[in-house]
Amino acid sequence: MKTIFLLLISLVFFSSCMKDNDDKDAIVLPDDSPQTITLDCVSTNCQELIVSGDPYQNNPDFFGYADPSIRKDPNSGTLWLAYSFPHYKMIGSTPVPSVAIHLAKSSDQGNNWTFVKNLFEPIPMNNPANISQEGFLDHETVNLIPISYSGEEFWCAVRLNYFVPKIGGFAARPNNSFHISIIKASSPNDLTNGNVGTIGGNFTHSTWNVNATLIPPDLTSTYFFWNEPSLYFDNTMNKLYLVMAAFAYNGSLPDLSKSNVYVFSTVPSGNPDSWIWTYNGKLVGESEAKELGGQKVTQTDISRGIDGKLLLICTPDDYNEILKDYNHKGCKVVEIKSLENPELERGNNGKLKVRASITASDSNELGSGASAYAPESDTGILFTKRVKTNISLTANIWKTKVKP
Repeated sequence: MKTIFLLLISLVFFSSCMKDNDDKDAIVLPDDSPQTITLDCVSTNCQELIVSGDPYQNNPDFFGYADPSIRKDPNSGTLWLAYSFPHYKMIGSTPVPSVAIHLAKSSDQGNNWTFVKNLFEPIPMNNPANISQEGFLDHETVNLIPISYSGEEFWCAVRLNYFVPKIGGFAARPNNSFHISIIKASSPNDLTNGNVGTIGGNFTHSTWNVNATLIPPDLTSTYFFWNEPSLYFDNTMNKLYLVMAAFAYNGSLPDLSKSNVYVFSTVPSGNPDSWIWTYNGKLVGESEAKELGGQKVTQTDISRGIDGKLLLICTPDDYNEILKDYNHKGCKVVEIKSLENPELERGNNGKLKVRASITASDSNELGSGASAYAPESDTGILFTKRVKTNISLTANIWKTKVKP
């Protein structure tokens, strides 16, 4: 009898331990979400980036630096910086707001920068879709990448282009002029005269002579143009990835639910106008954008973190119905699970792995500009602060020292 009693006690104890272990197994997956670095880029929290030899243009309402792209030369160690340069151009006696892309470099890990050249200047022209309309073809939101492929070392750049008319300026940019250029050359310096391929959405007018075949399957019946692109080269797979934000429209109004971020890839052999692009998929959709604090995501950059993890640097935004413009909501840095099968990384809690969140509480209602990151630079994330209205734009690039 005593033996049976002891056996029953043992079974109860064993059962209790098993239950405890089952409960622990059910709830214990360590929280692997990164600690999000947050920064309000105001006052002394950030340091303004100045490029020696490239002063802001001296005009009251359209000047500065914006939209940085920063990459390290894998051979020399030089850091290269390309950035938008808002200024005025003249058509006769009429000043027209315009944006060029400038190039600078640093040999001391990004602490000091020296102007190199005007990389891409606005081109005076008549709008080919409306031949009587004078203006400039402008360029902005450039993204650089060094590539080593099949024994060849070269650089690529991707940029946004659009037509700015003499009458109306930036507010009158026709949506059907927006298109993307991809340029290939032996060095950042040589990209000015490099080989070019052009890409457009189904909103882009045919007179811009674009490759209009890069249409995601969920946008085949939607009017959209491509915007604010970025590049990433995978040395293991020997693939160049092109990440672009689709700006979709329903009539004259933005359709934010379809304005997603998509990934295409190619083997970068030969000239860009001969490259065959493969559709990889959607990287950021409406649900991910809402999780990041916006209704869509734009202004992308792809970089490695200090631990080698692939990162998306991006701007969540929504649409301001009163001002008829997009309201940018700072910079978010999110881990990427894959570009080949596009997906952002999530933790065991199901949430996106957000490594950094940068805002500027002194921005106006349209928010900040684009950001960029190279882990080799002492600058940390480069963050654009701007004051934008329908008739003016002033912008500056700031060193945040944030290194996710």
